[in-house]
Amino acid sequence: MRYTLVGAVTLGFDLSRLPHGAATAAVLRGALAVGPREVERLAAEHPGARARRALQVRGEALALQREVLVDVLPVAGDAVREATWGEVHTLERLERGTLGSADGLDHLVRHDLLEWTWLRGDGMAVQDPVAADAADVIVDAAAAHYLREGDDEDLWALMRAPLEQSQVCCDPTWEVADAPAVTAFLEELARGSADAWRAAVDDVGSRTALWAPAMHRATWAMSLTGRLRLAADAQLAAVVACAAAGLTRSDAARGTWNAVAGVVAARLAADVLPDGDLEVLLAPWRRVQG
Repeated sequence: MRYTLVGAVTLGFDLSRLPHGAATAAVLRGALAVGPREVERLAAEHPGARARRALQVRGEALALQREVLVDVLPVAGDAVREATWGEVHTLERLERGTLGSADGLDHLVRHDLLEWTWLRGDGMAVQDPVAADAADVIVDAAAAHYLREGDDEDLWALMRAPLEQSQVCCDPTWEVADAPAVTAFLEELARGSADAWRAAVDDVGSRTALWAPAMHRATWAMSLTGRLRLAADAQLAAVVACAAAGLTRSDAARGTWNAVAGVVAARLAADVLPDGDLEVLLAPWRRVQG
């Protein structure tokens, strides 16, 4: 499955269940903010096609070992309910695998985060060559964190090195520019109680069927109002805040990620969402607040 700006919540769900998902989110947040000057600096650190391909081959071998959950997403809610009855197989798969892939991450960077670097005309589209090299550098650094498991630290370091040498900043914080309400919420989340969020998710579990349509309407509203890039940045910042709060991959699979993502969306789209949707999306947060 491809990751997209529209599907930033799905990307966040995957990153919240990966050991180094917060670091991946930090790289992607940096990519959202780059401009022409940063693109040139990134491209200047490109290791060359042959050297990069050698690293890709090693990374692809490791990527094949990770399960992509093409069949689990439609039954994710059932998996959580089944776990309360002792049936945990689907939930365990949900904790270990991802809905997207490293190829999907590549597509996100090139076609969504760096969409402005494409040259279009006569029904054709091609990415500016300098920007294509910059995209390689960003993709490799993001993939180094996204795929990073096991002991092959030399590979991950080599994949991250060009981005680090470019001195183009990642953003490992949970501060969201132009969205103070989201920043305030994520600060509260990061400094608060993971147990309180677990309890809140358990408490509002009966309302999970209402979450997906409310979230869909929030995403649609943000698309119509030109907030998709801001929304993606906010969801990536939420991944960082969840990690700081001590929420685990198991917590994310059991519903805490959806709860947090829903609050972020509600805070961003509060001026355009119906009260009923806001109530659904904010319910876990209000439960945490008591």
